[in-house]
Amino acid sequence: MPRFVIPSIAALVAVLGAVVLLDSYPWRDAGSPGGGERSRGEFQSEPEIILRNVEMREVRKGEATNRLLSEQANYRVLSGDLSASGVTLVLPGLKEEVVLRAPEARWEMRAERIFLPAGGTAESGGGWSAFVVAADLSLRERVLRAPGAARLTGPGLAIAGDNLVWHWQDGKVELERPKTRVFPARALGRKG
Repeated sequence: MPRFVIPSIAALVAVLGAVVLLDSYPWRDAGSPGGGERSRGEFQSEPEIILRNVEMREVRKGEATNRLLSEQANYRVLSGDLSASGVTLVLPGLKEEVVLRAPEARWEMRAERIFLPAGGTAESGGGWSAFVVAADLSLRERVLRAPGAARLTGPGLAIAGDNLVWHWQDGKVELERPKTRVFPARALGRKG
C-alpha cells in the first residue's frame, strides 16, 4: 500500500497547483469589469516568470543561433512572449555577428519579431554601426526596420537619414534622405 500513497500525494499537489494557477489567471478580457489589466499597454495580464541575468538562445534548424542577454526579463507563459530590459541581442550576419544593444526589448516568439521601442545601437564586426530611435526586427526575414531618424557609420563614412532598413543576413542597408559625410583618410586606413 505505501507504493500508491506517494504517487497520490504527488497527484494531489499537482492538482492543487493547477487550481491555484487557474484561480489566479484573469480569464476575462482586459476591457471587461474585473478582467485582466495590460502591463505597460503591451500584453494582457497572464501568468509570467520573472528572470534576472538572462541568456536566451533561439536555435533554428539548419541556421545560426539568435541570442538575447538581459539584466531582467518577464516571460509570459501562455503567449510565449518575453519583455526584457538592459538587452543585448546577438544575430548571425553575413560574415560576422551583428550585436544590438537596447534599454528594452519585446520578443514575440510565435510571430518571430523583436521590438525595440526605446531604440538602440547595432554593430557588425565589419566596422558598421547604426543608431535608431525605435526598431522592429523580423527574425524570419532577417531585417531590422527603424522608422524615423537613424545614423549609420562605417569605415570612412557617417550617414544620417530616415527609415533605416538593414538586411543583416545579406549585409544590405537602405536609408531615406541620406546625408553623408566622407572621411577619406579613415576609409583608406591612413591616420591624420
